[in-house]
Amino acid sequence: MKFLQVKRILVLLVIGMLTFLSTAFAEIPTIAVEELKPGMRGYGKTVIEGADIRTFDVEVLGVTGTETGGYNILIKASGPLLEESGGIAQGMSGSPVYIDGRLAGAVAYGQAFSDPNYCFLTPINEMLRLFDETDPRPSVFLPKNTPLMVSGFTEDGVEHLNEGLKSFGLVSYAVPAGNAALDQVKLEPGSSVGVSLVRGDMVIGAIGTVTWTDEEGRVLAFGHPFLQHGDSNYFMTNAWIYASVPNIQSAFKVGTLGKTLGRISQDRLSGIAGKQGENAPIIPMYVSVTDKDRGLHKSSNVQLVTDEDLVPTLVDGVTYNTVSMAKDKKGGGTSKICFTITAQGNEEGPITLRRENMFYSATDIGKLTDSELNIATDMLMNNRFDKVTIQDINVDVETTASCEVAEMTSASAPNTVVQGGALPITLTFKPYRAPEITRVVKFRVPDSQAPGPMNLIVRSGNATNWLNKAMGQQNKLSGDDGAATADDSSTNQPTTRQFKDFLNEFNDMDANHEVVVDLMPDDTSSKKTSNLSSRLTGLLKGSPYKQRFPMEFIVTGETGITVTVKKR
Repeated sequence: MKFLQVKRILVLLVIGMLTFLSTAFAEIPTIAVEELKPGMRGYGKTVIEGADIRTFDVEVLGVTGTETGGYNILIKASGPLLEESGGIAQGMSGSPVYIDGRLAGAVAYGQAFSDPNYCFLTPINEMLRLFDETDPRPSVFLPKNTPLMVSGFTEDGVEHLNEGLKSFGLVSYAVPAGNAALDQVKLEPGSSVGVSLVRGDMVIGAIGTVTWTDEEGRVLAFGHPFLQHGDSNYFMTNAWIYASVPNIQSAFKVGTLGKTLGRISQDRLSGIAGKQGENAPIIPMYVSVTDKDRGLHKSSNVQLVTDEDLVPTLVDGVTYNTVSMAKDKKGGGTSKICFTITAQGNEEGPITLRRENMFYSATDIGKLTDSELNIATDMLMNNRFDKVTIQDINVDVETTASCEVAEMTSASAPNTVVQGGALPITLTFKPYRAPEITRVVKFRVPDSQAPGPMNLIVRSGNATNWLNKAMGQQNKLSGDDGAATADDSSTNQPTTRQFKDFLNEFNDMDANHEVVVDLMPDDTSSKKTSNLSSRLTGLLKGSPYKQRFPMEFIVTGETGITVTVKKR
C-alpha cells in the first residue's frame, strides 16, 4: 500500500516537472532595457538560406530614448552568418536577440551606417503591447524594410505593379514560386515569416523574421511596421529563403512565401502581430484574358486581402499582369473588357457593378484596359458614404494588336417619322486603314414627341469631343464659363448626391464601342443650372429617351440629324 502511495507521488512529481518545463519553454524570459549595459553580449536568430535557423553574435552598445518616447537598443552584430549575409539584411527584421539567455528585442531599425553590422532593436516589452495597445510609441530611426517578393509575374507586370506601390513606399522583386518543403516549416523565434497580400496563381508579400511566439499560437515579428495600417487582415505564411543578397545600400533576403498559417491582425509602429490558425477575410478574383491574334488564353485565380487602401492597386496589378502574360509583348492595340464586382455595403446593402467597354492605345494597351476597373474598386473601397465589403471580382478581357477604331463620317435617316415609330438611321464608318462600312440602327421615337422638327445627336459613346463642343456652345449662350452666376438661386442648386447615384451612373455610363442616339440637348438648360459639374452629369446622362447601339469596334465622331415627326 505504501509502495503504491510513493509511486503515485512520484508520478505526480514527474507530471508537475514536465508541466513546469513546458511552461518555462513556452514563456520565454525577457530582459528589460533598464537591465541592459554597454558591453553585454548575446546572440540573435535568423534564416539566410532555406528554413534553417542560425545564430549570430551580438554586443550591446547602448540604449537610446526615454520612457515617454520609447526606447531603442543599439547593437553590433558579428560572426560568420553576418559575413555570409552581407551584414544586417532587409528581411532580418524581427530577428530575436537574446542577452544573458533572455529575449531583449527584435532587429528593426538602422541608419545610414557605413558598417551594415550596426542596427537598433525594438524592445520586446514594447512589441508585446501590440496585443493590448493600439498605438505603440514611434521610433525616430529608419526601419529595416523588407521588399515585396512576387511570383507569377512577368517583367512588365512587376514594373507596372511597382508604379502602383510607389505611394506605399514599397518595391517588389520577382522570385520563383513556393518550395514544397515549406509544408513542414513551422513558425518559431528566428524563422522566416511572410505577410501576404495576394495568394493563388500570383503571390505578393513581404518576408521578415519571427521574434516571439507562445503556446496559444500568437506571433510577433518585424520589430517595425509593414505598412502601419493598424488593425489589419493580412495572410500570415511561412517562408523559404534563397539567399541574402549584398547591396550597395543594404543587403536583403530573397525568398518566397509559402503556406498560409494564420492572420496578421496588427500592423503598427513596433511591429506586426497575429495568430496562427486564424483566417483573414478574402476577396476572390478571377481574370481571364484571350489574345485573339494568337488564340492564346491565360487566366489568374487569386485571393486578395481586404485592406481598403491596397485593394485598387492589387486589382490593377493582377489584371495588368494577366494581360501581359497573354499578350507576351508590350505595346499598343485594342482591348475589350467585361467585369463584374459584387459587394455589400453596411448601409447600401447588395451592390453590383457591371461594365463592358473597349479601349485603344498606341503605346501600352494593358494600362488602359483596366482603367475603369480601377475606378470601380477605388469608388467602392474609398467612398465617403459607406463601408463596403467586396465579395467577388470577375474580369474577362480580349486583346488584339490591331487598331479596331472607326470614325463615324455620316448619318442619314428618312425625312419623316411617326410618333412612337422606329427611325432607321444609316451610319457610315471609316475604319483604320480599311474601306468604309455601313450599319443601320433603329431609334424608337418617343410617344410623347411633339409633331414637328426633332433634332437628334448621333455620337460615339466616347463623349469627350462632343462634351467639349456642347459645353462650349452652352457657355456662349449663357454668357458664363461654367461658374455659378448671380442668377442662381438655392432652389436651382443640385440636390445632395447619394452613394447610390454614383453607383448607378457608373453602371449606366456610355461605352467607347457604342453609338448613342438621343434628343439634342436643350440649349436653354444652361440657364437653369450654371454649376459645371451638374451640367456635365446631365449631358452625359442624356434624356430619358437616349438609346445605345453597340458596335464591334471603337467609335469616334458625332453628327446631328433633323427629321419631321408626324402624329400617328
